[in-house]
Amino acid sequence: MYQIAVCDDEKRITDEVSGLIKGWNPQVQVDCFQSGEALLEGYRPYHAIFLDIDMKGMNGIETGRKIRETDRETRIVYLTAYRDYVSGAFGVHAFQYLLKPVKEQEIRDVLEEIFRYSMAEKKKTILDFETVKGLVCLATEDICYFEYEDRRVRIVTGEESYYLKDRIGAVAERMKPFGFSMPHQSFVVNMFHVKNVRGNVILLDNGLEIPVAQKKQKGWKQELVSYLSERMEGGIW
Repeated sequence: MYQIAVCDDEKRITDEVSGLIKGWNPQVQVDCFQSGEALLEGYRPYHAIFLDIDMKGMNGIETGRKIRETDRETRIVYLTAYRDYVSGAFGVHAFQYLLKPVKEQEIRDVLEEIFRYSMAEKKKTILDFETVKGLVCLATEDICYFEYEDRRVRIVTGEESYYLKDRIGAVAERMKPFGFSMPHQSFVVNMFHVKNVRGNVILLDNGLEIPVAQKKQKGWKQELVSYLSERMEGGIW
């Protein structure tokens, strides 16, 4: 169940925003607060917080900074009656700003965006790898490919490389359930990053190129088509 907090020193506003959220999804748990102090006192992890900026006592900016001291994940959506609302909010990392009076469609759009991000994050799979320099944890989607060279396996991500003391065949077997395939005896590629295939060359979305063994070309292209079809059917893009 989604947990959302609404904080505004006007009860009329908390009731209105809470009602719009419930209209979007009646199963959402919504907690309402009339001050920043009350929100902090009764705070628990929330998926999102709709927070008024101009409140009596502790304002929304101060409240947001306090929240960020213990919770870096919640999505803060600021509510404001003024267009010049960004000043002073640096460091709070607000997800969005909504101008009062809030509109139903704006609330719906923000909620859809918030939980689209949340679902994408939940789908991330983190694996640990014992590299020559110690244990490294990587999200599978961040790995572009593995390459066997000099009796070691090199992990190539978008930014860095790591080396494993392992067999490329063992790596291919481990990574197969996560959308990785072996188009060449020295490479295991993440099909998520494949942009195109030209002859015996795989083009990745970061500009890198990987060879396809001639005897594997037909079978590997069929494997890629099957992978893409599964993603389309599952709506995973």
